[in-house]
Amino acid sequence: MALAAERGTDMPVLSNPPVDAVADTTSATSERITTTEHAPSDRTAADDRPSGRKRWLWVVAVLAVVAVGAGVAIVVSSNDGGTTTDAEPITLRAVTAETTDLIEFTDLSGTLRYASVNTVGAGTDGVVTSLVSDGATVGFGDELYALNGLPAVVFYGDVPLYRDLAEGAVGDDVLTLEQNLSMLGYHVAEIDDDGNPVDEEFVVDGVFDSATAEAVVRWQEDIGIEPTGVVAPSSVVVLGGPSEVIATSVDLGDQVPAGTPLVELNQVAAVTPGVFAQSAGEIELLVSDGQELASGDVVYAVDGLPVTALVTGVDFDRELSDGVDDGPDVAALEEMLLALGYDADGALAVDEVFDEATELALVDWQADLENTFEEVDVDGTLELEEIVVVDPGTRVGTVEVTDGAVVASGAELWTTTVDTTERVVDTAIGVADQELLAEGTIVDVEFPDGEVVAGTVRSLATSSTTDPADPSADATLAVEIVLPAVPESVAALNELDVVVKLVDEVAEGVTAVPVSALVAVGDGRYAVEVVTSTGTEFVAVTPGMFSDGVVEVDGIAAGTQVVVPS
Repeated sequence: MALAAERGTDMPVLSNPPVDAVADTTSATSERITTTEHAPSDRTAADDRPSGRKRWLWVVAVLAVVAVGAGVAIVVSSNDGGTTTDAEPITLRAVTAETTDLIEFTDLSGTLRYASVNTVGAGTDGVVTSLVSDGATVGFGDELYALNGLPAVVFYGDVPLYRDLAEGAVGDDVLTLEQNLSMLGYHVAEIDDDGNPVDEEFVVDGVFDSATAEAVVRWQEDIGIEPTGVVAPSSVVVLGGPSEVIATSVDLGDQVPAGTPLVELNQVAAVTPGVFAQSAGEIELLVSDGQELASGDVVYAVDGLPVTALVTGVDFDRELSDGVDDGPDVAALEEMLLALGYDADGALAVDEVFDEATELALVDWQADLENTFEEVDVDGTLELEEIVVVDPGTRVGTVEVTDGAVVASGAELWTTTVDTTERVVDTAIGVADQELLAEGTIVDVEFPDGEVVAGTVRSLATSSTTDPADPSADATLAVEIVLPAVPESVAALNELDVVVKLVDEVAEGVTAVPVSALVAVGDGRYAVEVVTSTGTEFVAVTPGMFSDGVVEVDGIAAGTQVVVPS
């Protein structure tokens, strides 16, 4: 670990007056002080106060305090009357000692990356006959790669395909397939003579029936593979949303075994497979493009029956009513009711228990909904078709139907997106120092251009690792820091080295000057050159904390003008 500034290391010696030349503090107006010889680094602890020719330079320097302010040029001559021309002019300036807060840091190396990075492997053995290019962005329905001429198409979802799917299969992987087929337009088979879509009775329900098989056949025909009605896992790559290609690991023509890494992806947004009609009927849309969904929003109604958004990461797979087992889905409902102002006269608690207070709050909410939507049943029971569960941060994407249209059960109404351009920083810390980066700790992350962003420690590994290149190195714990944003200058970069800055020490309300103002006077003591009404003089100071090019000093007051090199 390297400190941002080390005490007493490489201390610049700007001038070295004798000990008897060090005086008390006097302040004066800041001016520029110019000489042409006697660079500050030439003065040593053995020098006497300037005399003879050196005294002449000293006097000229003092005169310059007044002369420069008046725009007068100072030319310094030698004792024999000649003009000194063989040295570059040395410009000094006076700065003000300030009252400030100093912070001493320990720096840790870190790597900035996207929060969601995926490596996609070959779904089967074969020859690479097609491959997406570096930098491309792929979305659902796009071909990511092909082996032996058979494409692997991007679907969106949380559950990957892990088995051959055919008629009779049931499960979440079937649901992923059906949702994506609906999003791709295969829910509808044809258009009738009047130009209206004819429903193929393809329901998005996780059941692979004959209608699902017919939709699969149409999709397979369109992507150019044998229309068997059976979906192999190797024909689909399930991603969480649009993803940018960071790098490809193979070349066209390579023979690869199953599982070989092919493509590395940054997921730039999360897209759930959309919102689908809970039942058939005339649709009333109550959302707009780009709208962020909140718990309690009525998002649509079918034949007068409203469907409400419930924003949570909890799974809902049962109706909720008096007598159900305790669970996090009950707590999510209670949170929504409280947020909407239904608190059962103050008795409702978020406790995962569907009790009398929960039922009363639910009834009150349903009664208010009934004032607008006549088909609402005010019965104290929350049925699955009455809600649509979405993740926090979900926004309405592309609306697929027209307000007032008649839709079939399972028809996609709109896509939804969750922004995941979140960036994280990976770093590591010694096991003995782990309390410095506990979960929830706020830390500064410094970028190459000097900009600093505050981040929050999201996770700290519970198992340590040792650098394989240096087995003798101390074991460390991996740390993930989440950032709210990154500087615009690096927004387009996939990966970047950054510095994580840990606070070691804080000095509040101290008097500080630039480090370059310190003058070594011997015996480990220091002074600063102070501007007075008649010139300058040296004043003894005691250095304290060093940080970012400034140093805490005791011995002069804030507002004192001190000399530093320009």
